Amino acid sequence: MEAARQLLLSMSFDKEAYSEQEKLELLDQINSEIKTVRKRKIYVGFGKIFAAACVVALVSIGIIIHFKPAASTTSSDLVADEANSLALEKETRLVLAGEKTIAIEEGGDILYENGEMTISSISQQDKRYAVDTESEEVQYNELIVPKGRRASHLILDDGSRVWVNSGSKFRFPATFAQDKREVYVEGEIYIEVAKDPKRPFFVKTSEMQVRALGTRFNVTAYRDDLSQMVVLVEGLVEVQSNDETKKKILQPDHMLTLAGNSMDIKVANTYDFISWKDGLLQFRSQPLSMILAKISRHYDLYIDCEQDIKDLKCSGKLVLFDDPKDVLETIARTISLEKPDSKTVPMAYEMNGNTILLKKKS
Repeated sequence: MEAARQLLLSMSFDKEAYSEQEKLELLDQINSEIKTVRKRKIYVGFGKIFAAACVVALVSIGIIIHFKPAASTTSSDLVADEANSLALEKETRLVLAGEKTIAIEEGGDILYENGEMTISSISQQDKRYAVDTESEEVQYNELIVPKGRRASHLILDDGSRVWVNSGSKFRFPATFAQDKREVYVEGEIYIEVAKDPKRPFFVKTSEMQVRALGTRFNVTAYRDDLSQMVVLVEGLVEVQSNDETKKKILQPDHMLTLAGNSMDIKVANTYDFISWKDGLLQFRSQPLSMILAKISRHYDLYIDCEQDIKDLKCSGKLVLFDDPKDVLETIARTISLEKPDSKTVPMAYEMNGNTILLKKKS
């Protein structure tokens, strides 16, 4: 338990994720939860302890939400592989070059180095798998994280670190080329690119490619979204549409959106877009419907709200608990709608199988 406390203290979240007061309150809640866990003699991994402690802590410090009325091989071929449709996936898995499939435990890490894949997990010893790197044709490994599963962390052969979000596929070669590094994504990734001036790094989607040398950025390219986005945390990237008609340079703390024939850039609070890798959703002035769409994807549920509150702007933080009911109950308890008469309207939710409706209490 002491190790868990020290790990929490050493964790490096974005500077805007929590205030100092929030950190102290969260630590107090975790200390209290640890005592409860000891009494019950329940021994679980740190990830579960942290989530359990946050159930109480985030209610008091993290989910104060304010509403305001709405004022060669192409990337398309690789990403749109219908044979591995995400809609059919239930477990996170890694498909190695040569078609060997490995189930990945949630909370596990993947290290790819010198043609060998090492899978680390909480409950088992590390496992190592050889990858075919001798083929004359380019061979690809693919990490598949379906909806309803937590994000997976992967370290590539060049040292780049990748977080792959729910409902996503990430494809990378068994061996990077000598003059460039190329990966492919359908869904969402956050990536910290290892510096290598002689080999630029390309992230390719069905609609665009992002070119970088050494940088940190987020790419969102879900098949069912109307637009694709790049959010730059650090460094410099060049984004080009696949039809080569649009190209722009992106600066840190900015977001590029590609929608049809339009490519736009605006200032962004970057942590709002990468908080998912830390098991959180942080948002500022986002429509309630957009937030519920992200939660739906994370838990592989269909979550909707009444029409008259879809466009209400929300700001706050949500921890992505293991059980979606914890998230929904937290929202229902703490959300208030700002009305002209300053009265608050309590919220509730209804569940019918995998369909959930968030609505005002009658």
